[in-house]
Amino acid sequence: MLVDILIKNPDECVKALTKQMDLQSELKRQHQAAFVYRLKRFAASKVGLSSAFIAGVAIQSGKSETSLLRKYGWLLRLIG
Repeated sequence: MLVDILIKNPDECVKALTKQMDLQSELKRQHQAAFVYRLKRFAASKVGLSSAFIAGVAIQSGKSETSLLRKYGWLLRLIG
């Protein structure tokens, strides 16, 4: 009886708390991994967007249009 109160019950509580802490640590790790993945995808999409912008500028610079709106209309279509 005394062994149960002093040793076994606190040990069960410690095991339950350890399990909860391990679960929280794993969830934090998964959230961090997902955040890093989304950050990399966002950076890749920005690179793709900037390369499309540069390609559009190169194409438009080859044409000799004087109107500023016609010159950058492709950019408005890209953003919109």
